[in-house]
Amino acid sequence: MSSDLAAKLRLGLGELSAVREQFGVLLALEGRDTQGVIERSAACAMLHSFYTEIEKLLKLIAREWDGRLPASDAWHKELLLQMAAGTDGRPAVLSDSLVAVLSEYLAFRHLFRGASIVLMRWEKLLPLLQRAGDTHDRVDTEIRAFIGFLEGDHE
Repeated sequence: MSSDLAAKLRLGLGELSAVREQFGVLLALEGRDTQGVIERSAACAMLHSFYTEIEKLLKLIAREWDGRLPASDAWHKELLLQMAAGTDGRPAVLSDSLVAVLSEYLAFRHLFRGASIVLMRWEKLLPLLQRAGDTHDRVDTEIRAFIGFLEGDHE
């Protein structure tokens, strides 16, 4: 089971990296005086995709290793907390500091899914875009540490 999960996580990290690589074009817009609805729409779609890829990794661990996904209305937030808590069978997957960062992306995702693109402001999107590289690197490092746990202790 753990080697299969490790392979799936590696594949997911590759997909996350592919999404992250697309942010460069959006970040090049930073110096422009105005960003129209097309640029804001692209930024929203990319940020949504970025967080969704991260969440897919966490759901995979929750489902295949922990044997349970949170089921409440607040399951997205509970998933982050579940991954930050170690269990009898595994260490914490995410650090508390990374959970705090990911919570900002989750808050954006909820806003994006419920609000009009017209209401999205570039000055609110830009910090998330700018931090995506560092966030990606931290997620990659922490998920790879979990893969190391899987491969080192549980094959």
